[in-house]
Amino acid sequence: MNGGAWWSGGLYFSCLGCGRCCAESPGTVRFTPDEELAMANLLMVSASEFRARYVWRRYGKPSLRERANYDCVFLSPSARYCVVYGAHPAQCREFPFWPEVLSSKESWDRFALSCVGMNQGDFHDGAEISARLQRQLDAQKSSCQLRRDG
Repeated sequence: MNGGAWWSGGLYFSCLGCGRCCAESPGTVRFTPDEELAMANLLMVSASEFRARYVWRRYGKPSLRERANYDCVFLSPSARYCVVYGAHPAQCREFPFWPEVLSSKESWDRFALSCVGMNQGDFHDGAEISARLQRQLDAQKSSCQLRRDG
C-alpha cells in the first residue's frame, strides 16, 4: 500500500496525551458496531441510550457528538483526557496515521502544527504506517449504521 508514498521511509510520532486531536475543530468520529458496544459497556449504558446521548448523524452516518466548541463529547473538559479511552474507536487510536493526514508532506506538516507528538518520539516504519492506513480503510467500510433497535 505504501509503494512510493512520501512517508514510506517512516515517521516519528508519540502521543503525549494533550487531547488536541480531540478538540477545537469540527470532525467526524466513526465507529464500528463492536466499538459502539464497547463504549456503551464502559459507560454502563445500553446501546440505545449510548446512541441517544452521544451519537448524531454526520454526512449521513453515525458519528460521536461534539460540544459547541467542537471538542469530542468524550474529551473531559477539565482534565483533557478521553473518558472512553479503554474503548475508543480505531479512528482515534490510529491518529495521526489517517489518509487525509498522510495524503502529502504538506498535510502532515499542517497537522503537526497542532499536534506536539508528531515529528518526535517513536519511529513508525512504512510497513506499520501502511497497515495502520489499511485498518482505517477497513474500519470505514464497517462503520456503524444507526439502528432503531436497542
